Amino acid sequence: MLWSLEQVEGMLSVLKTSTDKTVVYKCLVKLRTDLIKSKDGIVLFRTAGGVPVMVRLISKLNEKIMEVVLSILGNCCTDDQSCVEAVDCKVISPLITILKTVPNPIIQCRACRMLGNMAKNKKASSFLNVHYGAIAPAICHIIESTSAVQTKIMAFRVCRNLLVSPQFYKPFLASNGFLQLMHIFVAVMKNNEAPKASEQNAVDVSALVGLKRNQHREKYFEEVARNLEGVRSDIFDYQMLKNSTRNCEYVLPKENDAIELAYEILKCLMLLSAQQIGMKAWEVLSRNTSLAPIVYFVKEDSEQRASALKILSNFCKDPYAFYMLSTADAIVAACELLMAVNMAKPLSESESRHCVNIIATLSVDACSRSKIRRCGALRKLVAMIRDSHSQSERSSLFHILNNFQYDNLSMEMLLYEGLVPMLVRELNDYLTSDEEYHKRRREERIQGGKKRKLTDPTTPETLSKFSKTQEPLNLDFDSPSSSPRSYRTTSPCSSRSMSPVCSNLFANDDDENYSPACSDDDDDEDDSKASSGNMDTRESRIASNRAQPANVMDILKLIDEGSETIDDTLSDKEDMEELSSDVPPKLAQLRSQAGDTIDIIENLIYRITLMINKRPELGKPETLDTLIRAINLFGANNNFANALTNILLESQFFAQIIKHGVVHQLYQLTKVEEMRKDGFAFLETLTNVGESNYGKEELVRLLRCESDLNAQQRAAISVAYIIKSHRLLYQFLYDGNALTLLFDLLLRKKSDNLYADEAADAVTAMSRFTLGIVLPKPEQVDSSSSICLNQMNATNIPLHEHCDMRFLLPSENVDGKDAESRTTLSIGFNKQLLCETSEVFNKMLNSDFREGHDGEIQLRDYTANGLRYFLHLISCQERHLVMPDYGALLQAFEMSRVYIIPELEALLHERLIQFLDSRNCLRLLEWALKNYHAELTETAISYYLCASLPAQDKLQLFRAAEDSVYASEWFQLLNDAVYERCRSTGY
Repeated sequence: MLWSLEQVEGMLSVLKTSTDKTVVYKCLVKLRTDLIKSKDGIVLFRTAGGVPVMVRLISKLNEKIMEVVLSILGNCCTDDQSCVEAVDCKVISPLITILKTVPNPIIQCRACRMLGNMAKNKKASSFLNVHYGAIAPAICHIIESTSAVQTKIMAFRVCRNLLVSPQFYKPFLASNGFLQLMHIFVAVMKNNEAPKASEQNAVDVSALVGLKRNQHREKYFEEVARNLEGVRSDIFDYQMLKNSTRNCEYVLPKENDAIELAYEILKCLMLLSAQQIGMKAWEVLSRNTSLAPIVYFVKEDSEQRASALKILSNFCKDPYAFYMLSTADAIVAACELLMAVNMAKPLSESESRHCVNIIATLSVDACSRSKIRRCGALRKLVAMIRDSHSQSERSSLFHILNNFQYDNLSMEMLLYEGLVPMLVRELNDYLTSDEEYHKRRREERIQGGKKRKLTDPTTPETLSKFSKTQEPLNLDFDSPSSSPRSYRTTSPCSSRSMSPVCSNLFANDDDENYSPACSDDDDDEDDSKASSGNMDTRESRIASNRAQPANVMDILKLIDEGSETIDDTLSDKEDMEELSSDVPPKLAQLRSQAGDTIDIIENLIYRITLMINKRPELGKPETLDTLIRAINLFGANNNFANALTNILLESQFFAQIIKHGVVHQLYQLTKVEEMRKDGFAFLETLTNVGESNYGKEELVRLLRCESDLNAQQRAAISVAYIIKSHRLLYQFLYDGNALTLLFDLLLRKKSDNLYADEAADAVTAMSRFTLGIVLPKPEQVDSSSSICLNQMNATNIPLHEHCDMRFLLPSENVDGKDAESRTTLSIGFNKQLLCETSEVFNKMLNSDFREGHDGEIQLRDYTANGLRYFLHLISCQERHLVMPDYGALLQAFEMSRVYIIPELEALLHERLIQFLDSRNCLRLLEWALKNYHAELTETAISYYLCASLPAQDKLQLFRAAEDSVYASEWFQLLNDAVYERCRSTGY
């Protein structure tokens, strides 16, 4: 039938004026069945002013009239303007009264449906806020008391639409809405056909007894091995050794209404899981209900898989849900999904993230970890880390693996799957990557100064009273940082307790603790929106196409023609379309900040090095290089240093450490002031291993390995670094030919110089820190002594005020002239001062045996600079701002010895040592050898051996001496100095 505006208005006038309940009821039924069943009909009804009439009729005490009115208003509230108009007519208060007082399930269903449609309207829902305190108890009462499935569905639909508002959440919980919801969910999903517990136990016991009928022998032995897998571990109980399957107590019901109810409850749980429920609510839930019905949907072929995963993942954010999640076997379901292959509908990125989040939260419990290992998910987790390109996903996965640090069986499996190379690769990315995230983390850690702790003690006030796994652990499980060589190997894990890493489960400090809850922000958008159209154009079109009834009798005739039953198909269909979306709107996220991944990597590497069976990957070059790089960057007050120490202490890695040149890398740490002490501590650790019987045998084997020259050279370098016993050192250097190998590396000019820099530092370290070869220390110059400001090299300035004698010496050979053709230089000085200083000069100038003319002394072997400096020191021995070149010092020293001036000789000897460097060491050595000066010869040789020079400078120093005329004597002196120092203290 086509309705016109006049017909609707006439019908409404009858409703306004009639006092006959039968007429009113029939009129309402006609409107509901013929007009208010489409969008156009609702618009026409609103245009005719029908909404205020219905609001007035809602207060009628007749339940039949009330039912039809609620149905009409429920459909009208699907139209935005009609919904707002109903609210403006103050429909909320009588609607709440109906919910609270009328026990009729049909009326409750209509009222809930109307309220749900109003809650979907943004403008209308804002008027509901002040009534939440009354709405929540009324709805919860209906849920608890009614037995009609459709009424429950509509009640849960109201809850779902109202739970979007945080203001409704608290009164809903206060009215035990969550508990009632879970009670109904458990009842709906209960599998009444499941075998009883006694029967199931009987089957399980028989499964453990011998070979079953028709069972393949290989399958039997696989089963036996699986049962015995955890027998030697002290963290699993007998229940974990059974062949258990997924919980079959819950199943999806067969009735359509029950399925619809279950899905509606899932929608409510989606919104509830995004809120922090609190300890008291979880206590009540844990005693009366279970989360296992939700876990039922976490399987490959479930249509609600994504919704169930997200609910469980959100519950993981709430620490008080831990026990219920554990008892519901959520971790088994998540592991099975991750390991499933050839799925008809593969896991989405969001679903995979939810599975990881569930495992990360529950894996702090020892029994949960056994389930992960027993079902084979550890291999999958390692594979996911290996293949993942997402930093956040790898971070969550590393958090999971960190929970297995005290589980030796699982750690062995992880190591077999390649955990160490993955940790090293991830750590290397942190240390070397140019990505902004890694740069920021490096800066934070460097400036932090101290290693962040992974766990904090849990205060008893924050613990739940009902969870068996929530016992405070007052133990310190952080690795010691006072000494790089201190470590522990005990595990405080017990058979029914959680591992120590769970002690931060209920902590609230975002900086110190981690919560591996993943972020759901990317899929928290609400895609369902109420459909709306341009109603103004529809109104004019509908009014022009309607027939025009003449009077009231025609209207009553239309009423008599209506014989259809009332059906709310319009809004129900719309509601089901809305239910297809499993993504709630954005809510406030209540989750802790995830811990820093680099701390997890640091802890895992350290724990791996504490295991009895060391993996060979720990001794590989990339592992050692990365650890040393981390120590260089972050310092040695962390578990990177402890892990490296544990590796160095392990004898099985000693040969690899020697061959790779790790000793030289550790020595470089001693050159950094802040790490000098730690660098020597690492070398001392290697000394303990190298001087043991095993270490000595390895070093001898490598030194005699003629087929591998590189190994020989690295062994010789390592001997110089780490062998501290002089007797052992002599044996290695002399009998093992290590010293010759070292010097060959330093003196080789044109061949391979691969390890020359290492050899230079090794010789320096051995000479200084093992043999105790040091340079003589010059006397400290008094800083308050006066400074001579005269320019010693100025040729035009006389050396004395009264110069009455002169020294004659040949000029420098500038143009390549021979000695006879060169001119003569004259340098004047005071004769009396010269004679008072030296008896030799006195005899030369005043005796009958004086040379040349009166007041002249001829010198052929000295330069003008050397002579002027010598004469200047006779008259002034004060300090100078600028010292002459080292050649002038040597000439002045030689003249002080020739002319027997002991005080001046001692002064110049001090200055020769004071200004000795790599540029003039060879000159000093050659002069000392030429003039048989034993003390300066020893000083020069000591400088070659123990001078702390850059490697390249030391190489140049040695290779310059190799070209000297005294090269053979120099080389012999080097060998003698080393061997003699070894023999003098070692025998």
